[in-house]
Amino acid sequence: MDFNLPAEDDPRRVEVRKWFEANPNPTYAQMAKQGYVVPHWPAPWGLSAEPELQLIIDQEIERAGIVHPMKVNSIAVNQCGQSLLTHGTEEQRQKFLPSALACEAKWCMLFSEPSGGSDLGAIRTTARKEADHYVINGQKTWNSVANKAKVGVLIARTDPSVPKHKGMSVFLIDMKTPGVEVRPIVDMTGEEPEYNEVFLSDVRVPADRLLGREGDGWRIVLEQLQTERMGMTKPGAVWGFGPTARELMTGLMETGKIKDPLVRDEAAKLYVEGELLRLLTYRNLSNRINGKPAGLEANVGKMLASPHGQRLSDLAKRTQGPEGMIRKPDVLPLPKGNYGLFSNWDYSYWFAPAATLGVGTQEILKNAVSERMLGLPRDVDPTARVPFDESGRASLKAAS
Repeated sequence: MDFNLPAEDDPRRVEVRKWFEANPNPTYAQMAKQGYVVPHWPAPWGLSAEPELQLIIDQEIERAGIVHPMKVNSIAVNQCGQSLLTHGTEEQRQKFLPSALACEAKWCMLFSEPSGGSDLGAIRTTARKEADHYVINGQKTWNSVANKAKVGVLIARTDPSVPKHKGMSVFLIDMKTPGVEVRPIVDMTGEEPEYNEVFLSDVRVPADRLLGREGDGWRIVLEQLQTERMGMTKPGAVWGFGPTARELMTGLMETGKIKDPLVRDEAAKLYVEGELLRLLTYRNLSNRINGKPAGLEANVGKMLASPHGQRLSDLAKRTQGPEGMIRKPDVLPLPKGNYGLFSNWDYSYWFAPAATLGVGTQEILKNAVSERMLGLPRDVDPTARVPFDESGRASLKAAS
């Protein structure tokens, strides 16, 4: 693969850079109007940009010192907004996308449920059609930024009389609708909670908020999850974001901790892992340049990146010694830059346990890789082909 990325004098880069120089500190609305928020999308939302141009724009956003809109409103910009282009109506696109791309309306994903564990197909939240509305009842959990979101992308069961993967549908709901209750989940990072649980009690959602066709929810959600996992195939400490093994090596060398042969050996292994993830990122870019659609390899990337980030943060904290028990950024310094929550290694360390659980557990990802990519025999699921409302009896019969 050619690793010569677009040069400084590339005409495309020059044009983008001139725009940012002419528009210092632009709003996200201005960037969206220019097509720089989602450049790979078609007009009027983006530029139908080929991957190299998208890379250029991303680099120039960083060079201009702007937090990328994908970090500000990632669920809308990266995961779910694409679904409106593919499955939504023009009315839905006009209603939801402008404020989402301008980062004025945050989105959240209402997928997981406390009773389903890792089996998203086992959701029990129901959406019952009544005239021109759906009435939704149920509970969701581990919902990122639901306490700040204006729009929720929700999957619910619309037909319990068919097998579990066929009776689900996706809705775009207003999080201020009566009957929606959000309760933050306090975690051990010491930062503002990211996760929430959401209770839905007789929530009335207009029928025109149905995304795609009724019963097509499973396919739509899988597309969204694959997109999300692809974005996590990067060498950062938490789901591809934050400091990498390169930044860790810088800190270890600056403090002299790299002289410990055990630390040096462990750091070298992490450095190699980080470079492999970097190469996977380039491979994804290469596939897009060559017109290959995103496939199941996103499962592999996320499966590798999450435990790598955990090991990275663990070594960083261990090498800090007793001083690492207090907030002191220069104990293991990072290169100069704007790291936000990752300004030291505390946040990534405390958040790390979530990395191998969210967006697909390691076990789910390993199943997907083994069954769908390697062609190994599938796990037996006695409930997969029976009506959902009879699945309890099917499970009991299989167990007996």
